[in-house]
Amino acid sequence: MKQTIIFTILLAVFLGTAIKTNAQTEKGKTLIGGESKLEYSTYNASWETNNNSGSSGKTRNLDITPQIGRFIANNFAVGLEIPYSRSKEIDGDDSYTTYSLLVMPFMRYYFGKTKIKPYLHGAIGPGWGKSKSVFSIGPDYETSFHLTGYEAGGGLGIFINEHVSLDLSLGYGHNASKYTDSSNTDRKDIVKGIDANIGIVVCL
Repeated sequence: MKQTIIFTILLAVFLGTAIKTNAQTEKGKTLIGGESKLEYSTYNASWETNNNSGSSGKTRNLDITPQIGRFIANNFAVGLEIPYSRSKEIDGDDSYTTYSLLVMPFMRYYFGKTKIKPYLHGAIGPGWGKSKSVFSIGPDYETSFHLTGYEAGGGLGIFINEHVSLDLSLGYGHNASKYTDSSNTDRKDIVKGIDANIGIVVCL
């Protein structure tokens, strides 16, 4: 809901100032940032019944997705994005930490010649990760896994000036990880769904 409100306000502001221009996304420009996002969140989980209540611990999440690319034709850029994710859940004296890194080539195509440019974006690539569980009672457990990820979607690039754009995007993402769990069983986990982001693009 918050992202929808932000989207509506920004669209109303910048639609009124749209002018004809194509310099930002012309051939030979370098794209830095793209749909990059820097997110950090901390939240507490709790539970309750008719008779009791308690805390399920604290979770901290960090997601960083830098991008760099090159416009090989007017409005068409190719490049590389490297999503990094880290999540740590603390439950009393126990903790569960997972982090992953993907290397994903991407393609992006902008439409139009105004300061507000719709675009399509797609990326796919491999990745690696590790999970570690630390227990107050019992042995710790650590496992590594391989990832495959892809995303497809689009959005609006709102150019504040000749070089900087605010990106509002919506897309579908899919990540699959393979590993052997603590019972020595081969396992595959899949995370997929719709994702909305706000990011910054710098075109030089």
